[in-house]
Amino acid sequence: MTYFSSLQVIAIYIVLGIAADDIFVFYDAWRQSKNIAPEIITDNHRRMAYAWRRAVKAMAVTSTTTAVAFFANAFSPLMPIRSFGIFSGVIIPLNYFLVVMMMPSASIIYEKYKFKAWCCCPCGLRSEEEVKENSKPEKGKLGKIETIFNDKINPFVFKARYVILFLSLVWFVITAVFATKMGPMTKAEDFIDPDHPIM
Repeated sequence: MTYFSSLQVIAIYIVLGIAADDIFVFYDAWRQSKNIAPEIITDNHRRMAYAWRRAVKAMAVTSTTTAVAFFANAFSPLMPIRSFGIFSGVIIPLNYFLVVMMMPSASIIYEKYKFKAWCCCPCGLRSEEEVKENSKPEKGKLGKIETIFNDKINPFVFKARYVILFLSLVWFVITAVFATKMGPMTKAEDFIDPDHPIM
C-alpha cells in the first residue's frame, strides 16, 4: 500500500498556484508580443516565437529555484518532510513542461475564437462586429501596470540606484552579523511562563 501523506496533497495545491502564475506569465508575454513591432503583429508564428522565448526563460528560472528549494527537504531526517520535498521537487518541472507545451495552442485558440471574458464555452463567442473591432492592433500602447512602472517606478529606481545599493549592502552586513551569532538551542524553550498558574 502506497503512503500518500497530507503534505503531498498540500504540494498539489502549491503546484496549482505555481501553474497559475506560469500561465499568467506566458499569456502576458503573448499579449505584449502584439505591441513590440508592426511587422509581426499579423504573424502568429513570429508572435508566438517571441512570446515563447520570453516566457520560457522567465518560467525556467522560477521553476528551477522552486524545485531546488523543495529538493533541499530531501536531507530532512523526518520521512514525511523528505517525501514531501522529493514529490514537490519532481512535480514542479513536470508542471513547467506541461505549461510550456500546452499554453501556445491554448493562447492561439483563445485569441482566434475571441471568447467573451465571462464565458469560455462556444455559446460565448463574440459577434463578427466585436471580432473586427478588437482585431485592430494597438501599436506601442502600454497597459496600466506597464505605464506605472515606465513613468513612475523606473525613473525613481534609476535616480535612487546608489542609495538603494548602499541600503542593500548595509542590510546584508547587518543580517550577516546576526547570522554568525546563530546556533543550536542550549536549553529547552519555555512555552509557558514558569510563574503561570498552570505550571
